[in-house]
Amino acid sequence: MLLPTRARSGLIAALALVVAAAAGGCGPSRPAPRVFPKAPVVLISIDTLRSDHLPFYGYGGVKTPALSALREDSTLFESAWSHVPLTLPSHATIFTGLLPDRNGIHDNLGYSLNPAVPTLAGLLGRGGYASGGAVTSLVLAGTSGIGRGFDLWDDDVAPTRPFQALSRVQRSGDEAEASIERWIGKQTGPFFAFLHLYEPHAPYEPPEPFRTLYASNPYDGEIATADAITGRFLDFLKARGLYDRSLIVLLSDHGEGLNDHGESEHGVFLYREVLQVPLLVKLPKGSAPAPRASAVPVQLSDVFTTIGKAVALADFTAPSGTISVIDAADSAVRPERRIYAESFFPRTHFGWSELRSLLDGRWHYIEAPRPELYDLAADAAEKTNLAEGRPEPFRKMRIEMEALRTSFAAPAAVDREAAKKLASLGYLSSGAAAGSGPLDDPKDHIATVGLMKDALREFVEGSPAKTVAITRKLLLENPRMLDIWELQAQALAKQGKTDEALASLKKTIELSPAGSTQYVVSFANHALQMGRAEEARKHAELARSMGDPAGDEILARACLALGDLPAAEAAARECLKSDRNRDKGLLVLAQVESRRGNLPKALEASARVQEAAVHALPLPGLHLLRGDVLARMNRPVEAEAEFRAEIRAYPTTLAPWSSLVILYAVQGRGADAKRTVEEMIEASPGVDAYLAAYQTLSVLGDRAGAERWKADGIRRWPGEMRFRQVSKSPPS
Repeated sequence: MLLPTRARSGLIAALALVVAAAAGGCGPSRPAPRVFPKAPVVLISIDTLRSDHLPFYGYGGVKTPALSALREDSTLFESAWSHVPLTLPSHATIFTGLLPDRNGIHDNLGYSLNPAVPTLAGLLGRGGYASGGAVTSLVLAGTSGIGRGFDLWDDDVAPTRPFQALSRVQRSGDEAEASIERWIGKQTGPFFAFLHLYEPHAPYEPPEPFRTLYASNPYDGEIATADAITGRFLDFLKARGLYDRSLIVLLSDHGEGLNDHGESEHGVFLYREVLQVPLLVKLPKGSAPAPRASAVPVQLSDVFTTIGKAVALADFTAPSGTISVIDAADSAVRPERRIYAESFFPRTHFGWSELRSLLDGRWHYIEAPRPELYDLAADAAEKTNLAEGRPEPFRKMRIEMEALRTSFAAPAAVDREAAKKLASLGYLSSGAAAGSGPLDDPKDHIATVGLMKDALREFVEGSPAKTVAITRKLLLENPRMLDIWELQAQALAKQGKTDEALASLKKTIELSPAGSTQYVVSFANHALQMGRAEEARKHAELARSMGDPAGDEILARACLALGDLPAAEAAARECLKSDRNRDKGLLVLAQVESRRGNLPKALEASARVQEAAVHALPLPGLHLLRGDVLARMNRPVEAEAEFRAEIRAYPTTLAPWSSLVILYAVQGRGADAKRTVEEMIEASPGVDAYLAAYQTLSVLGDRAGAERWKADGIRRWPGEMRFRQVSKSPPS
């Protein structure tokens, strides 16, 4: 049995002993354990890959020549399962052999890996292995601790080309594959290589030729893309003479809903389509032939134990409830085990009930406000809920779940910039706080998830009116969804309805838990962006009085906007006392010097900002400031480079684009200025970009160019009043 918490009763202890005996007992029909000391270990994780969308699991809709060839050299596990249908917590179980309540990570946001928990990379490192990982999703950024123990953790997930829209900031698998190739090429001893491919995670946008080949099913097109990348990686291993010598494990962290039960993607439900994953294990060449396939139910936490035992790590201890899948496939004795899964996503993101499940080779029990039981042998699609009849498996699994139930651990406050980046990838949060008493069954509200994604898509694509309409519908159903109030506020601000926007933001403060400063800080930030510097100052002071150091940083920027340079400087110096805000405080100090006309001093101060940086990306506004200072110092070549650096980091922020256009115009580079306006529109094709094009060209005296962009904007958004407003007040 997989135990999600410490043993809580004699029943759990007894069950654990039964499993240990079944999984680990030696008998005459069981060969000696296979061990491959110092063999290269390669782990490939293809994100969001359903096992039933692969040819070797019986699917005929996609061709996967590389994966199918690997299958021919591997043992295929027919019944492999994820514990959590989310990327970060699922990989945490793979790397630790422990479930979320013990490894510390329950969700993609707000959780960090328990520092006391050993990791696979760390154990392999002590065993003489070098460890390198390359990932393709912001969710797996090393800031969560997921990369602990690796010598290389390449999580450089940023815009992959100049002028790329933020909504498409996800690194292609090609880049990660090239990165891990480079790292392996430098290794001279035993190594552990981890390659993570984000294909076929949404949005499903496969490149050619797969876009055309799978036009009717782009999810399968993404699978074909992942197959091609995996093929290049395996070819590299073969060319280096590493393939035959390596222990190779290929898996997915979870599946995808594809609307089988009303969920288009994953995270909320625990049905088979999101929990069952592919698992292939290729042993080093020269060992006895491995079984072609195994029907033993296995789980992703078993991968930790499988690798640890296979390479004969000294003093290796398998976490309770895990087994080596290699040993299990070899054994004639099939271990009786039930596999545990959970999702707190509905609770932390929507205020609905969390879900838990237990499954074995046949039965799948889902604990929910309205419990479910499915006979996977007769009903693999899980369409007939047998729980109402209370059959014997239901009663047994329900009793077992009572003993295993985990407690809820609330997420920590999420860095706002990180949350925005994740939202751009579709990782939405409603910010809902669960109410008291019985919580709603997610089955009753799954349409809400689709509406949230619709609202975000409309906002990103520049349709604030549609965003407001959707958010109002959502809030009518559940007025506790704090981040929907915030999204509505941003959409209202885009429409120029500042008072209504601030009223929506105030709802977030009213509804947030007592003592929470998250939405006070958010209000202050948004008020500043809307030009309400005085309100931003007041709320920043409130956040500071509540003990949140973020208040100092926003107060500094608010005072800067109000023109109170001494107050801005004082607040910025308070930021220097906090490692979290030191770089932001230094940036405000540099901006103060710029305002005072001390340009060399401003440039010197801005260099200190980069030295104090705590994030991989530069601080927003840093390169913009340096570009402005250098332009005023008559150093246009350096200024252009700084504006371009800001654009590369934050391609949808319009200020550096406008500054670059003006720089070109001042130099008499009219063609470059016009081209840059077009690039700005391509990077952020929304109303704001069209208005910025109009206003920037108007300031430069290019009335014809300005009017062209305004007219184009009116054609695209005929109901957008801001175009009418600039028409009433033409620039002088």
